[in-house]
Amino acid sequence: MAKESIAKENPVVDALRKLKEEEVELLVKLKPLQEAIGALEKIVDKSVKKAKPASGAKDSAADAEEGAQESGDDAQ
Repeated sequence: MAKESIAKENPVVDALRKLKEEEVELLVKLKPLQEAIGALEKIVDKSVKKAKPASGAKDSAADAEEGAQESGDDAQ
């Protein structure tokens, strides 16, 4: 019982409790924003992947050429 009365009278404990309540409220508000950001990132990733195939052929040819050069360098 002594701990309960100390906890109720201690301003630090009261401030901590209030901060924890604010944290919960902020997390509740933050979750929908995080979900929206994640959804938008997926949309952007899909559009980037669709745009890459046109330039992707050039990139993969360049990557293959670089890979062949690196393999030749490793053999030396």
